[in-house]
Amino acid sequence: MTDHPALAACAAAHIRDLAAATSDPRDAYANHAELAAVTGSLLALAQHLEDALRHLAQHVERHDTDWDTADEERRLPRQVARAASTKARSAEADAHNMARALGRAVEELGRLRPAP
Repeated sequence: MTDHPALAACAAAHIRDLAAATSDPRDAYANHAELAAVTGSLLALAQHLEDALRHLAQHVERHDTDWDTADEERRLPRQVARAASTKARSAEADAHNMARALGRAVEELGRLRPAP
């Protein structure tokens, strides 16, 4: 058994904490530099998420004959694994699009300067 489930749970907890900490617009971010830094970090997160989802799909495909399905399932394990892999690949594409959009946001935020 690997520590991958714990790492994923830890990452999710950190993102949840960030979302909670930034929920109040009055004190979420101190300045434009903080906004740009958080946006840049979220860009890196999206890029790493894209990689992790690609790896997840690859491993599901690789182990598609190692599992069995529940008794009520009429589909073969390979069909279930293929469906899970397809959904993970779709999430990977969403993460790719998220990273592209965040990259554009980082570019735009880079144009901001403190007001005189």
